[in-house]
Amino acid sequence: MQEFIFCEITEQEVCQLLSSSSIKASGLYGLPAKLIKLASPYIAKSLTTIFNRSISTGIFPFEWKNARVTPIYKSGPKSNMDNYRPISIILVIAKTMEKLVHNQVYSYLQRANILTNAQHGFRPLHSTVTALLKMTNHCYQNMDEGLINGVVFLDLKKAFDTVDHGILLKKLYLYGVRGKAHDWFRSYLSNRTQYCQVNGKRSEPRTIITGIPQGSILGPLLFLVYIKNDLPNCLKSADCDMFADDIQLGMANKDVKVIFEMLNDDLANISVWMVANKLSLNKCKTEYMFIGSHQKLKQCNSELQIKLEIRLFNE
Repeated sequence: MQEFIFCEITEQEVCQLLSSSSIKASGLYGLPAKLIKLASPYIAKSLTTIFNRSISTGIFPFEWKNARVTPIYKSGPKSNMDNYRPISIILVIAKTMEKLVHNQVYSYLQRANILTNAQHGFRPLHSTVTALLKMTNHCYQNMDEGLINGVVFLDLKKAFDTVDHGILLKKLYLYGVRGKAHDWFRSYLSNRTQYCQVNGKRSEPRTIITGIPQGSILGPLLFLVYIKNDLPNCLKSADCDMFADDIQLGMANKDVKVIFEMLNDDLANISVWMVANKLSLNKCKTEYMFIGSHQKLKQCNSELQIKLEIRLFNE
């Protein structure tokens, strides 16, 4: 296994990133991103020194760990908190450093061939389109061979908010992020706080003990590391494709009963994996379907059921 080591950040990198930033909103303390962009030639040198000091000591500045959360109403009863989408705002300078770290870590994960090809989320040249094209192609190939496709769609419940820091840090170490780099990520995840702001009123700050930072640059990449290969590898029969926290299991056979049995076996395996990783399934958003010719689909009947017996890890 290769080992990830931080490379020194250059002033040119910082200046280029700041000047090309697409961030338009004001940061955590109301400092306009546009002002930081205009000032980039004058502050890049000092920021470069701070960034390099951070990665060399393995310490992420405490002052950069706070976030402002604004709930945005989606639909449904306004008294139900699940009907709001939290929008998290962090410091623009903190996001700049995260982007520089992200570039180095992602490049390492690609070189070391660590990221699974089953994941289509948060990766260049990947999207929901590539995930759907892959699924469609497999289904047509199987149908050409006279097979029935069985597909289960799983959705993880509040996946980003329930990531366990201890488990994530162990996985980072396993994948070669060690030494000062590992210390840096431990510091980055620890002692983070957030407060809620509605109509100009602020709540008291609360410490975040689980989850990856919302609104961050590194958050999506850390989530990919968290569910990486050990999810697809826990399956015995089904193929797995993912878009972030949306999971699709699929397999094909001539006998629909065999498909039910194998999918249910792999759902049991996923149940064990979810409990071990302290994740939960959103059963309301979980569905299954069969894809095949009209003649083949006549085998399906209502007596056969997919068993969703995945319990919450904290039940």
